[in-house]
Amino acid sequence: MGWKIAAIARYRTAVAVVAVCGPWWCACHQSTHASVAPTQLTVLTGGTGGSFYPLGEKLVRIYNNAVPGVSATAQSTVASIFNVRALQEGKADVAFAQADVSYLAYRGVLPHVESPHSRLRGMAVLWVNTVQLVVRRDSSLRRVSDLRGRRIGVGSQDSGTEVAARMVIEGHGMNYRELTPEFLSFSEVVARMKARALDAGFVVASYPVSAVAEMNTSFGVRIIPIQPSVVTHIRTQYPFMRAVTIPKNTYAGQSEDITTVGVDNLLICRADLPEQLVYRLTKSLFDSLPDLARTDGAAALMDPDQGPITPIPLHAGAARFYREREILR
Repeated sequence: MGWKIAAIARYRTAVAVVAVCGPWWCACHQSTHASVAPTQLTVLTGGTGGSFYPLGEKLVRIYNNAVPGVSATAQSTVASIFNVRALQEGKADVAFAQADVSYLAYRGVLPHVESPHSRLRGMAVLWVNTVQLVVRRDSSLRRVSDLRGRRIGVGSQDSGTEVAARMVIEGHGMNYRELTPEFLSFSEVVARMKARALDAGFVVASYPVSAVAEMNTSFGVRIIPIQPSVVTHIRTQYPFMRAVTIPKNTYAGQSEDITTVGVDNLLICRADLPEQLVYRLTKSLFDSLPDLARTDGAAALMDPDQGPITPIPLHAGAARFYREREILR
């Protein structure tokens, strides 16, 4: 548990410095090295049933139309942990990732990460990913504690969903030894739940999630709430988590608000991407945000004022965009 305590202290310090000093601080700590702008840009998203993938597809079209000399492609992945590793290893350029995974990887305290992922840089805070623990509507499961001894979809290995699922399970005083975890993508959770081969599944994405809506239409589902007292307990251990309420009627048949937890999503990149390139990528995202918000539910949740408040250092190009935006407001 020592890694958690140290990580929390460093996280709070990092967020406080970024929030108070703003992007200028991060820009001062950004390497001045500039490489040749790539003609090919690989953007890592997430599984096809989540919210990273559809927005990533739209984002690469924006990049291709708005950023001179760039040919961007989106790649579906198992999401956050895979994505931060790929950036660190130089196998991709831009990626979607959860804030918890990004921060812990950057500091080198994420489980199964042997060294700091120092090549990670922030571009933007996007929206809150919400933990949605789904069961069939006719299930007898009503509380997280009811998961003991059950088959639970906890997300693909190397995904942010799996990291969040562990946090919720541990927050209720349990661990994987007390249940049967199944490492499944959102689409696999849908198929297994439909076949009654799974008792519950964690889906971590911005609501409404297409995978949850699909299950609800096909056979009817409920979302198990996480009680506010447990949310508070989880946040004392993992301060990058936040309390979230899924409003009633978000899904058909949902007659009440649902309390749960969530974590910010980030757009991140490699530290060695040229400043001018990252500036243009960041600018094109926010210039296109009004149009994106009309067609993409996740984009509609984005707040430009929160953009620079990343828990890892901003890339100098992104910092430049936020400075200019503040000056022009």
